Amino acid sequence: MVTKKSTYVVGATADGYVINLHWGKRLTQLDDLNATVPLSDQSQNPPISYAMEELPAFGGLRYRDNVLKVDLPDGTRELNLLYSGAKSKDDTLLDIELSDGNRTDFKVTLHYELDTENDMIRRSYTVENGLKGRVNLDLALSAAWHPPTALDVDEKRELLTLAGEWNNEAQVQSTELKPGIAHTIQTPKGFTDHVSYPYFAIRQVPSEVNPGTEVYFGTLAWGGSWEITAHTNTYGYTRITGGMHHLDFGWTLEPGESFTTPVFIAGFTDEGLPGARRRLPRHARKYQQLSLQTQKNDSLYHPVLYNSWEAVTFDVTFDKQVALAEKAAPLGVELFVIDDGWFGDRNNDSAGLGDWYPNKEKFPNGLKPLADHVHDLGMQFGVWFEPESVNPNSNLYREHPDWVLYYDGVPRYEARNQLLLNLGLPEVQDYIYDHVSSIIEENDIDYIKWDMNRPYQGVTMHHYDRNPREAWVLIARGYQNLLAKLKKRFPNLWIESCASGGGRMDLSVLEHADQVWTSDNTRPDARLKIQYGASLFLPPRAMYGWVTESGDDNNVHIPLSFRFHTSFMGGLGIGANLNKYSDDDMKESTAWIALYKKLRPVIQNGDLDWLVPPSKVGEMIAVSQTTSKDQQEAVILAFRISSPFSAPMNPVRPRFLKDDVVYRVQIWLQDPHKVAEEYDMSGALLMHKGISLDGLNRAMFTSAVVYLKESYD
Repeated sequence: MVTKKSTYVVGATADGYVINLHWGKRLTQLDDLNATVPLSDQSQNPPISYAMEELPAFGGLRYRDNVLKVDLPDGTRELNLLYSGAKSKDDTLLDIELSDGNRTDFKVTLHYELDTENDMIRRSYTVENGLKGRVNLDLALSAAWHPPTALDVDEKRELLTLAGEWNNEAQVQSTELKPGIAHTIQTPKGFTDHVSYPYFAIRQVPSEVNPGTEVYFGTLAWGGSWEITAHTNTYGYTRITGGMHHLDFGWTLEPGESFTTPVFIAGFTDEGLPGARRRLPRHARKYQQLSLQTQKNDSLYHPVLYNSWEAVTFDVTFDKQVALAEKAAPLGVELFVIDDGWFGDRNNDSAGLGDWYPNKEKFPNGLKPLADHVHDLGMQFGVWFEPESVNPNSNLYREHPDWVLYYDGVPRYEARNQLLLNLGLPEVQDYIYDHVSSIIEENDIDYIKWDMNRPYQGVTMHHYDRNPREAWVLIARGYQNLLAKLKKRFPNLWIESCASGGGRMDLSVLEHADQVWTSDNTRPDARLKIQYGASLFLPPRAMYGWVTESGDDNNVHIPLSFRFHTSFMGGLGIGANLNKYSDDDMKESTAWIALYKKLRPVIQNGDLDWLVPPSKVGEMIAVSQTTSKDQQEAVILAFRISSPFSAPMNPVRPRFLKDDVVYRVQIWLQDPHKVAEEYDMSGALLMHKGISLDGLNRAMFTSAVVYLKESYD
């Protein structure tokens, strides 16, 4: 399997074991590759345990991390999966068939799909029960990956992961891989979650032996509970496994049934972390375009949105929304969104969830008059939903208390005064789809924000003669099914994924939703760190940021320019209370929005890189660069959060420009109406000498927008 810059080779040994022979730099010939299981003369180190099996299943003398464990009808709990054939549909799709050595009617098919231009491989497998009795799956991770061994025993490898909490998402963590220690990132909460993200990258720490530019990286396309584990031995052999979380997982296959695991995506680059950061977001964008009508054309840009939550919170009324819409439209806002509080008896977070009809007191004539007014102002219209949640104080719960997740005799634990509906139940999916689609259709809604604000509990299936542990999978699939049905009925509908901020950011969501809400934390200096981590796997256009007043406390004032520049990094949103904006604030906001629209072809469709990661100490500087794929344009966003030592800022050195091309350089500082500096410079000199940003020296919360465009003068 060959991509633009990498090769992945799989072979079968003489005994039939399917193993990885090479994963890394593109090869020109395969003559020297030999499919063998490692030899060992130590009984405590069985060779099969160290074989780079593509699907290491529980059974035999395998004592490293496995990805599949089953209970067979006769009570056997071990598998001996051997090669039985392969099918190639084209140069990008390959299926490898395995069958149990003793039960040839039990089959597993490994699926490989290549994204050749981005050097990514998508892997999953299907288990088929051809036996006469039930087969129970106890573990069904998606894949095992095998980077090559270290160049020498002293070489250090670094594992990069993303951790966080609510309001503090996607914080990059670095851990040295050490022998005998299994490094696991995971969440058992039932959704992607804030605490950890299904992303990994492994790179060598630079040394005399290795320059440290090779990176192996990947992510899961799964929105339910998940886990990824990296385990290294004393000889530098690392195995990475990942997929659906094993905790409380189970799936029963009746005779003739099959089960397919979620996709585990991984790639290789020898261009360091910037190369990995370019490839995975491009891959995510490619598969988003394949899935969604709204995303197929790169010239259709994500709209500048205004969300009214921070202006009114739950005090949503027709008149107040009209007043805000009439302030938002002249700014250049393209999408006006009502957040929580427009439905049922919803005056706070203790009631109304589940009752998806407009509140009669707040909207006596429904939402349509407001939608029509917003459209007449030249904007699209959007609303907030939390469809899978329900307040006990709601008509829906009083009518269907059996639709929530619960166990008889166990308390129905509330979080944020709410319970979760069981999306694994078809009748629940039908209710949500019918009510949400009716609201969309009756009111000409262009956008929905799908939120979810609590983890899962009481996960089981009532009234179904199925394995109750299947509920974890059925619920995650139910969420995806609902998004897919809405998109099919309303192909041009914008959908934003949200779960208390960035709790639902994964590649499976992006194949059903247009964008994600990266965090409820809109403080700009915090957002820089959140966006730094999220940009490892999210395409820029999918990552939304808002301009708000957050952070102005303790006698600290963050300029409006700094807030806008931070939110320029992906899709731009405004969440501030426009009723408090002065005339000068309105004029400045209008100008920044106009500049963003000029730059967004690069910002939304380009490759986002970081020239200076957000620093935790010292001068507190961060610099990003988004470059068009043809390298003709780039947008650099530079930030100086503080200057405790009053030191001048070093020149910013761009990357990925053309050496022999002259670029026109334009710099904006705090005034969007005035270009602070403008000059021409060759790509080679820009990348070698850099760009001086003296306007960011010796000050707090200063920032700059730099636009580079190939000059034809």
